[in-house]
Amino acid sequence: MGGEEARDADVTTVLRAIRAHRTRELRERLAELDEPAARGFLRLAAGYWAAGGPDGGGAESFRAEAGRWLRSVAAREPVLDLLRAFTADPAAAAPPAALVRNTVSGTAARDIVQAGHIGTLQYGAVPPDPALWLDAATVDPHALGAPHEVPYVRRDRDADLDPERRDGFLLITGPPLSGKTTTAWAHVRRLPPGTQVCVPPPGTDLRTLPERIGARQSRCVLWLDDLERYLGGLDAALVSRLMAMDVRIVATVSDAAYDEHRFGSPAAARVLSRARVVELELEWSEDELDRADGIGDAHLQASVAWCSGVRVTESLAVGPELWEEWRRAGRPTGNRPGHQLVRAALDLARCGWDGPLPRDLVRAVYEAYAPECAEAFDSALAWAVRPRRGVTGLLAEVPGTGRLDVYGHLVGKRWAEAERSPVPYETWDLALAQGEKHVAELATADFRNRAGSGDPEAMHRLARLTGEEEWLRKAADAGHPAAVADLGRALAGRGEAREAEPYLEKAAEAGDAAAATLLGRLLRERAEKWLGRAADAGDLDGLGLLAEQYFGAGRVGEAFDLCLEAAEKRYVPIAGLYGATLRFMGPEEASDVLLRRAADAGDERWGDGTRRTGTHEEVVGFFEGDARRDHAMDATHLGAVLEGHGDLAWARAWYRKGFELGDAYGAFRMARLLAKEGDKEEATRWMRQAAEAGHPGAVQALNSGADTVEG
Repeated sequence: MGGEEARDADVTTVLRAIRAHRTRELRERLAELDEPAARGFLRLAAGYWAAGGPDGGGAESFRAEAGRWLRSVAAREPVLDLLRAFTADPAAAAPPAALVRNTVSGTAARDIVQAGHIGTLQYGAVPPDPALWLDAATVDPHALGAPHEVPYVRRDRDADLDPERRDGFLLITGPPLSGKTTTAWAHVRRLPPGTQVCVPPPGTDLRTLPERIGARQSRCVLWLDDLERYLGGLDAALVSRLMAMDVRIVATVSDAAYDEHRFGSPAAARVLSRARVVELELEWSEDELDRADGIGDAHLQASVAWCSGVRVTESLAVGPELWEEWRRAGRPTGNRPGHQLVRAALDLARCGWDGPLPRDLVRAVYEAYAPECAEAFDSALAWAVRPRRGVTGLLAEVPGTGRLDVYGHLVGKRWAEAERSPVPYETWDLALAQGEKHVAELATADFRNRAGSGDPEAMHRLARLTGEEEWLRKAADAGHPAAVADLGRALAGRGEAREAEPYLEKAAEAGDAAAATLLGRLLRERAEKWLGRAADAGDLDGLGLLAEQYFGAGRVGEAFDLCLEAAEKRYVPIAGLYGATLRFMGPEEASDVLLRRAADAGDERWGDGTRRTGTHEEVVGFFEGDARRDHAMDATHLGAVLEGHGDLAWARAWYRKGFELGDAYGAFRMARLLAKEGDKEEATRWMRQAAEAGHPGAVQALNSGADTVEG
């Protein structure tokens, strides 16, 4: 046997093995060899049997194609060895007779083409057995090619699709994605009970259909979605025969395909001329939109409201595909930046934005979700806005606005799974910062729902958003750190210090410095209250501690009076504090004596009574180093030293620098100096600058009148 004949034998025996239901086994064996060309053979063989095998025509053309395939892999001996070993069993020994040679009798064979495949069409297949027909009342839209996932919205043209009307051949036309298939499915579902639907594969030769229907008494519908795929096996005579048998034909076709065939070949035109045509539009009427809104389905309403410039029918048609693409992009091996970008936009839409989203806001949420992908924002956006099926992307850029629209179907689906995927709190924070009223309303509802489920974070956020202290207290009692601090501050602010203290203490222990400061202030006030009672009752330790409290708070005069009282009562431990107050209230030598006494007794908190007067150079040097290192306060202090020694030009320079570095006192000192020099206008200007920078003395001076600028 020659090489070519051997290859023909290989083709034949492999086909027999495949027909013997060993396709899966062969596929697995071929996959082990990792040979794409070998697996391609299976696709050829599958097409051969789909076209009817040796009884369906096209065997010779398949043999030629398979031979070319075998020659292309001839050098791959492992593939050929596997095929020969696989087909060596006796059941696959004899080739089918029909494979030997096709003949054409009674005419010349020239210009005859047998084709089991024409593109995606497979003419020669027979209509499905009636036992496999579908019940019209319950037929799933997916079974008829209508991936419909929302409630059906009655179209205006449904009035022309009365199920009681005995249409022999109903043809629904319209632009692509105008809802033709879904409308036809809805019509079929309304047909009388007991109606059976025959759904033949595209390219079926329908000429045997009348015989298959036979004497069936049940009502029959022939479903031909995209009618142009069936015109090769359908002619006007067959249409007439089916209509005479009371078989309904429900078909769809695009406007372009209808025009091509209706005004093209005579055979196709005769078929189409028998149909009653109902035309659908892409645009929905106001009545249709009202009906959609009246259904009350959140998914449908979102799809309509968020069409992003796309027609509703187009939006509903591509929706399931885009949702699946986005979902799969979130897999570990998917497009993480693209998935997180669309997720950010969807979550912002769920926060209550009406209309397009600010691009910068979407980016901020995206970077919060995927900080490691921050640099991939532009490429993620390009992926998200790329139109699918010529209709829309997952997102759409609104020209000239810097804003992004979200595809409505995705919003609806995301709303539907809200309980399983709530909007993250950080997204609410970013959305609320924009100040949109509707966002705040939805945030309140969301936080209230989560708070009711026992979430302390939601309780705290709800309290901040609404001012409802009940939720703040619940969050604090549940141990939420920020809520504990907020409640402590709220209680302290309205004078309930004793109740505030335990909350502030918890917050301070958790590291809240502001809470610690407030707690210290409250405790100092409480200490002052009780020390005052002790002093009034004659307790000298209490009197001494109260004097220290006054002195530390800057109430030197009151501290001095208490020191006098304590000294009169011979309370020795008061000596150091007494000496410190005398620095402000009395002779320096008396202060030194008392401080020395305290130091000799071991109390050196107030100094030892030894005073040191520095030279001018030493005082200047004390401030100059830090002033030249741009320390604002030291710059002003250096100016004051220089002014005190009559160096007014340099004093002004350092006052100016101190103010420029942020010390309002620099402007205040400059105003006073200029006023002394007689430049009242310039002095007033500097005093205003000091007041605007928050210096209390300047504010008081200006409020008291211009004459006080000189002070």
